[in-house]
Amino acid sequence: MKKLLLLTTTIFLIASTAFAQSKEIAANEKTEAPVETAFQIPTDKKIARVFIVGDSTASPFNDPYYLPRYGFGTKVQDYLLSKKAAVVNLAVSGRSSVSFITDASSAKNYALLKENIRKGDFLIIAFGHNDEKLEAERYSDPNGNKETKGSFKYSLYENYVKIAQNAKATPILVTPIVRYSPEGDYSGANAHITTGNEEYAGGDYAKAIRELGSEIGVTVVDQTENTKQLYESIGSEAALLHAQNSKNEKSLDKTHLNVYGASKIAYMLVTDLANKDKKFKKLVIKNPLEPSVELRVPNPNYVEPGTGAPTAKSSVFTTTEPWWASVFGDCGGQGKIANPDLYEITETATGVSMHSGSKDCKTAAGKISSATDGIAFYFQQIAADKDFSISATATVINIKANNQVSFGIMARDNVLIDTADSGVSTNYVAAGPLKLTAADWKSTFARDGGALVETAAQVESVPSANTVVEISLVKEGNIIRAKYGNEEAKEYTVDLTQADKDNIYIGFYTVRNAVVDFSNIKVEIK
Repeated sequence: MKKLLLLTTTIFLIASTAFAQSKEIAANEKTEAPVETAFQIPTDKKIARVFIVGDSTASPFNDPYYLPRYGFGTKVQDYLLSKKAAVVNLAVSGRSSVSFITDASSAKNYALLKENIRKGDFLIIAFGHNDEKLEAERYSDPNGNKETKGSFKYSLYENYVKIAQNAKATPILVTPIVRYSPEGDYSGANAHITTGNEEYAGGDYAKAIRELGSEIGVTVVDQTENTKQLYESIGSEAALLHAQNSKNEKSLDKTHLNVYGASKIAYMLVTDLANKDKKFKKLVIKNPLEPSVELRVPNPNYVEPGTGAPTAKSSVFTTTEPWWASVFGDCGGQGKIANPDLYEITETATGVSMHSGSKDCKTAAGKISSATDGIAFYFQQIAADKDFSISATATVINIKANNQVSFGIMARDNVLIDTADSGVSTNYVAAGPLKLTAADWKSTFARDGGALVETAAQVESVPSANTVVEISLVKEGNIIRAKYGNEEAKEYTVDLTQADKDNIYIGFYTVRNAVVDFSNIKVEIK
């Protein structure tokens, strides 16, 4: 594939997006996005700046993955004439069209956009993945019109389209890429059609973008439909486009792209847009070649995360023997771990009080996603060859229903002490709720080889404030039985000696927006 040098140092103070990506892999920094990037935006009026705003599907990463994540925005420059166009990728992981403006780290990028966009520039607007999250700081309503405050259309139009139009630049609306489905199902949530809940309405986010473009006469690149058609045509080979957390193929990230996938999606975006906009077409390399799967190479600096037992207790959380405490994984960044407003693990007379995210559940912290975990964990270390039982009463003080929220009992093969590491997705079994916005929410689940293994709830109500539920895990030989409330116990056979051959870690956890007291704690090592 023909490639051009991305941008000279007159364009970016630190580096161009693609060069920054190679630096990020080499550095192998185990931090969570967003990536802080310094920009020196070109002032030469002969150069059209192609600004990109959006979420993790477009943004750069500092990534420890085996097949690192790349946003498609990092590869757009590969298909443009460097003497005529300069990509300024302002996209930031985790942001919606709403939080891109309000979050401190991405608000700086938004300010850069407003201060610098000018006549002749392009603004590629690529949101949707996080606008559908049922959280006050990120959610926007897929229903309503561009005059309806709080709607997705209103946010896109008022905050992005009008900025470009007022500067006499060209706004481009881009629908979100589909999430990879091993079953080939590109409907519903995989195509950004959500069900919502009592507080947040669901709807079709890609449709809202298409409608807005039609209503205001703005070009739309329908990457939802483009990627749907691509994935359906190539079937399971679509997995080759996606990032992979570890060497285990089960750890495939179904949302985020690898470098090959980012190049492929960028190619599709550029060629589609060139066919729709004559001015943009003049910026594109003549007859650009499609990217080759040969781009799909592992991170040469990949290291299996967290092998062996921790050697020192937390300096943030105080516990009594034999209990330890930690916040680790994809938990929002190293600086958030010691913030008591976001994480608490406090021993009480009857057990332990814990929360992830703020106590009012307005600010989230941590996650359990398809690829990574970030949890608060109160635990004991036991010999891997021992059987055990652990149980408690969980009293929910506050909780915010979200697909990445959870709490309960967990047995796992790996623990890091107070370490933000977006590569953590090692094996475990959990008795606790997950995917609470789904009709078939989960009462127990596991992670095996990087992939989530889920079971459906049957009789319990979705947990809410004041919910009291009995939870337990019992290990006998290779089988672990997880029980949540009155649900039937579920059996799992997950290897809990992958990361640490000698120890298993059992205890209580909270994730994202859960404030929970655990009492009547009983632990028996057999």
